[in-house]
Amino acid sequence: MDRSSRVLSLSGWSGIWAGLVALLATGIAYQKTAAVPFAAGAAISALVDELALLAVLTLIVAVTGAFYFSYRKNKKQGQRTFNAAARKMIISMCIPMLAGGWMCGVFMMNADFGYIVPTMLVVYGLTLINSSKYSISDIRWLGLFEVLLGCIAFLKPEWHLYAWGLGFGVLHIIYGFIMWYKYDRKGA
Repeated sequence: MDRSSRVLSLSGWSGIWAGLVALLATGIAYQKTAAVPFAAGAAISALVDELALLAVLTLIVAVTGAFYFSYRKNKKQGQRTFNAAARKMIISMCIPMLAGGWMCGVFMMNADFGYIVPTMLVVYGLTLINSSKYSISDIRWLGLFEVLLGCIAFLKPEWHLYAWGLGFGVLHIIYGFIMWYKYDRKGA
């Protein structure tokens, strides 16, 4: 019964991949922001556009890799990747993620940049917590840490880039290794 109601075949490598992609994006963002520390006007607008594009590309590459590693694991185990539980999980993730993306877009349009990273972390964390009912319960812990980190980031704007790298990068790598150790290593 548990197999049919939960997505059990998320690969630990998916988390590791997502974390590595996020750390690479954090490094690129750091270089871009360091190059224009006191920019104004058009330079800020161009930087914001570049960082928004970087965030979208990071999401696409991370999700594509996560799908690939999970698909590969499912194929080895003779399981379907998109069962009813997977569809429910995707829907439960898309709704808050789209709302959070819309909020971040509004913050960008209004030049409220201090809210973007904390909102990303909190919304993503809440998304994981919400989705944990369709997946392994361990994902709830990742979500709780993301929410906590996002709440801290609201208080410390100077730490935003580090919080983003820690939340989407380091925490995903740690989570991925834990999932690999608990669920994947036996079949590797």
